[in-house]
Amino acid sequence: MSWDDVRVAIVEACHRLETGGLVAGSSGNVSVRLPAEGDRALFAITPSGVRYRVLRPEQIVIIDAKGEAVEGEGKPSTEKLAHLTAYRTRADVHACIHTHSIYAGALALANVELPPVIDEMVVALGGAVKVADYHIPATQDLADKAIEALGLCQAVLLRNHGALGVGRDLDEALAVVEMLERSSRIYYLARLLGEVQPLPANVSEMEAKFFRIQHGLPLEG
Repeated sequence: MSWDDVRVAIVEACHRLETGGLVAGSSGNVSVRLPAEGDRALFAITPSGVRYRVLRPEQIVIIDAKGEAVEGEGKPSTEKLAHLTAYRTRADVHACIHTHSIYAGALALANVELPPVIDEMVVALGGAVKVADYHIPATQDLADKAIEALGLCQAVLLRNHGALGVGRDLDEALAVVEMLERSSRIYYLARLLGEVQPLPANVSEMEAKFFRIQHGLPLEG
């Protein structure tokens, strides 16, 4: 895909996120890893402070591995460090989405980990979704704690902040944050009804292993 194609895809993803209630206004951010140019790693990321309803493809910013803008009308997202740290840490990650969705956000605010409660969640997300320790937004400390808690899964809750989902491409990252919100909602409602019964350990372990094989990730760690 060309840079222009990626920019259009990111804008379309932002509209899908807003329609799905996973972001509002200009909250959250989306990025995609671009094909490297020689030794230079490049990424496309949403601009800071631009409402999704008026976001234009030309405002999507191309940045390098240091977060410096290479091309684009806007300023790169203030959360670019979390995205860049994910890309640097996980070679399998080619898209990142940071959301401010309601139910995942509620778990993050309560510092409650999302256990493996439904089969499709484990297959899509890789297992339990941890809560990263709180740090001031837009800092390397936040980025480091977020990616540490992410581990080899596809999503992490950011305490008092929101959530981060990753994927092998933009479509998968979208599916991840949508599954995270759906699973968080199911878990939240189930807790209102009584004691939640997570998946049997042997089942969640088997499904997590299947997830890692599918993603080419180490089976341990």
